Amino acid sequence: MSLLIADEITKTYSATGWFRKQTPEGKGVREISFTLEEGSCLGILGESGAGKSTLGRIVLGLLPPDSGTLTFRGIDLYRSGRSERKQWRRDIQVVFQDSYSAMNPRMTVQDIVAEPLRNYERKSSKEERSAVAELLELVGLGADDMTKRPKQMSGGQLQRVNIARAIALKPKLIVLDEPVSSMDMIIQKQILDHLKELKEKIGTAYLFISHDISAVQYFADRVAILDRGTLEVRESFDPFT
Repeated sequence: MSLLIADEITKTYSATGWFRKQTPEGKGVREISFTLEEGSCLGILGESGAGKSTLGRIVLGLLPPDSGTLTFRGIDLYRSGRSERKQWRRDIQVVFQDSYSAMNPRMTVQDIVAEPLRNYERKSSKEERSAVAELLELVGLGADDMTKRPKQMSGGQLQRVNIARAIALKPKLIVLDEPVSSMDMIIQKQILDHLKELKEKIGTAYLFISHDISAVQYFADRVAILDRGTLEVRESFDPFT
């Protein structure tokens, strides 16, 4: 059984404004279908306005589709009960592009990474500290970073903190929404290499949303092209075809 199945997902937006102009072409998604297996990575490649953010929000449960179904581990996400949705929120995590905006600047790194643990698990202070230290080590940081605040860290370090938080509950799926697009190529490779290692260690699957062809080619097992709201999944990808 596939981990995630999107079947004919469609989401359109109503026109707004004084003259109710037609929604610009490329907004929303139309009849999107794909499958994602456990422990694999599907890259969603598309330009700005292609519908990448809409698709990401649908998978995260933030934007119900107008039609179609999204099935996660055999359960229809948008027709599930409260207990299923709670488990879904635990099993699907996200890493956003803007690492700084994704965290509270007043919180310490320990508080940021421990936030999902506090929401879903009961750990003593000692257990929490040990768990956070282990998570930071997994993403290439150290226990001495726990007392730092976001402004004391570089963009690459902050993104690793975001990744540590995302993997804290050992999710089945992480949505990577342009996670390295604002970084230089050296830092990009370091982050992607850490994500690859995590995939091997904990078996997490990724939905890697990006406009960066080279990053998607390097990281994803399969590639899907999103263009003006429609999706084409390719088992092999040549950027020049």
